[in-house]
Amino acid sequence: MKILGISTSGRFNGNTSRLVKRCLDKAAELGAQTEFIWAGNKKLGYCSACEHCMKTGECIVKDDYQEIMNKVLDADGLIMGTPNYAFDMSGLMKTIYDRSHCLLYYQRKLAGKYAIGISVGGHIYRTGQIAKTVAQGIWLCGGYYSGYLAGVSVKRDELRLVDEDKTFAQADRLAVKLFNDISRKKTFLWQRWLRGRFLFPAVTRMVFNNKDKYPYLYNYYLEKKYIK
Repeated sequence: MKILGISTSGRFNGNTSRLVKRCLDKAAELGAQTEFIWAGNKKLGYCSACEHCMKTGECIVKDDYQEIMNKVLDADGLIMGTPNYAFDMSGLMKTIYDRSHCLLYYQRKLAGKYAIGISVGGHIYRTGQIAKTVAQGIWLCGGYYSGYLAGVSVKRDELRLVDEDKTFAQADRLAVKLFNDISRKKTFLWQRWLRGRFLFPAVTRMVFNNKDKYPYLYNYYLEKKYIK
């Protein structure tokens, strides 16, 4: 079992990274093979909405995104960490999701994978919602999210969390849940139903209605029998 942790904080070893690493350490204790990526030192260009990926299956921007995505696709589980910046996920996290719009979302490339979301802010306001939104991004791409966790920094420049022992204990429990969900190949019936009832039909219609504009996607959906 491989579990990949990604921290999209601008700080190399800030509190967001500490929580991601805490979950990875717990998963490693249980027997998982783990890896940590700090996106702060990666070259990640913004999505320009050129739609090259929709037509060819490849992102036209060549940078460190491909390296990260190869590791994402090779993992069984993901721990996605972001600070709370201006009451939302960090620009780095948003860039990763934006660049994955076709390559992961439309192609459902994270099917069979599980994830948890982590966010740390200077205040609890919206921090939990951000963590949940980050986790749900995996659901949009065909996988399941096992849960999410919000933490609050004591001070901006201090490596300490409010109720740190309690927060770390929550991180340990969440890591155990992620590990067990992967091991048991757990099916989240509500997540699967929502995806099948609302998300996949809408996306499939878009692909079908734009088959001449997006030939790669249309042929991909035919191959996968998403369109018959």
